[in-house]
Formats: sequence, structure tokens, C-alpha cells
Amino acid sequence: MNTAPVRMTVEWLVPVAQTRSMTMVLHSVAAAIRATPGCLRCAVCTDIDHGGTVRYVEDWDSEEGLRKRLVSENFAPVSRLIEDASRPPRIEFTLAGGYRRADYLDEVRHAVTRAS
Repeated sequence: MNTAPVRMTVEWLVPVAQTRSMTMVLHSVAAAIRATPGCLRCAVCTDIDHGGTVRYVEDWDSEEGLRKRLVSENFAPVSRLIEDASRPPRIEFTLAGGYRRADYLDEVRHAVTRAS
């Protein structure tokens, strides 16, 4: 089991008018997740000067903690934002073994589905 810190970054490029509602949802998610054991940091930032960029970042103390997070019910608001985006967001996972993209999220979710 790997216990090195890991990171999830999701970055959307949305119409500027949509950034406020999106960041409100993400700030709510971030506030709730920060108290979760294993969560090291959770941040939301926007850049409306460059076309409505919204970035959401979570740092975890281990990959196991991140994997649990990705399949928890508390991840549903982020999942909805990912799935409902008019343009697919850039999703990146920084793991001990290197970088992964959205395929990692799919892999984690499918592993839970197969185990059920």
C-alpha cells in the first residue's frame, strides 16, 4: 500500500457567467471535505481573465484515501460537474507512480462496481 501524498486536480473552462455558480458548489464541497481524515488540502480557484477557468484541487495523505474519496457519496457534486460540463474538464491525478488522467477515476469506480 502506498502512503505518499497524492493530488487530484480538475480544471474546467466554462463561460464566465457560469464560474460563480460552479465555484459556489465547489467551495461547499471543499468546506465539507477538509475535515475528512486524510485530506491535507482542498482548494478552489478561478481565473476569469483567461476565459472562465475553474480549478478544484484535493491533496490526500495516501492513494487509498483518495480512492475512498472518489467512490464516496460526498464526491457526487464534483461528479455531476464533471459529467454535466459542456466541455470535458482536464482531470489529473498525481500519484506516487506518476500522472494519470480521467481513466484513473473510471478505473477506481469500476473496481468498486466489480467488487459489489
